[in-house]
Amino acid sequence: MDFLKSLLRFIFPALIVILGILLLVGSSDQSSMYKIAGFAIIVSGLLSGLMVANILNNKINLVLQIVVLVIAAYFVYQDYNSVNEEIRYTRKKEKVNAEVIVRLKDVRTAELAFKSKYGRYTASIDSLVNFVKYDSLPEIRAVGEIPDTLSEGEALKLGIISRDTFYVSVMEVKFLEARVAEKRGNHPFDPDLMVIAPYSNKPFLLKAGFIDVSGLQKPVFEAKDPEPFAEPALQVGSMTEANTNGNWKE
Repeated sequence: MDFLKSLLRFIFPALIVILGILLLVGSSDQSSMYKIAGFAIIVSGLLSGLMVANILNNKINLVLQIVVLVIAAYFVYQDYNSVNEEIRYTRKKEKVNAEVIVRLKDVRTAELAFKSKYGRYTASIDSLVNFVKYDSLPEIRAVGEIPDTLSEGEALKLGIISRDTFYVSVMEVKFLEARVAEKRGNHPFDPDLMVIAPYSNKPFLLKAGFIDVSGLQKPVFEAKDPEPFAEPALQVGSMTEANTNGNWKE
């Protein structure tokens, strides 16, 4: 009976040691701070065991326990704080990248519209912004009223309507129309900010030219974040391939 009572006295220290061991075993994917905290908990359990065994007196044990627990608490806090820092960094990166991608897509839309009118892309930030603000694109529209009983093609053949070319604002048709604005969500369009990287507030690095593709000269452009929040820098287009893709998942 006395042996059993003596054994029961070591249950609490044993549980503390087991908890520390579990923390160490499960810390393979954790930081070194987390592991040190687990080791400190094991030490705390061993000190409790030594006190129960009357090897350490209460005062010495209390002082050592306080020191060990303070160390453990410090490293647990540091580990928690480092995880929180990583979470905050990831969230900010996602937010910044989302805004950069919206603006790079706007640059692509503007460049494609510029090319549709002039047969080339532009490497000039000012030219691209002014094109969006003040230029226009041709658009063929039906002139006249189409009867409900006829299609547009039938009405055209019968001479009820005709088609004519109108010139519409680039900014209106490419960025401000309701169907386009709806897709933008919480990112209102501003032609002056379109070419500015949101994190550094510096203009995108804009290049344009021609490359040889099977003997043909193909226009190309590239817009790149000059000072990205995180590598790799986001960009759209390429100066070595005739494509207008972004280097993010689209």
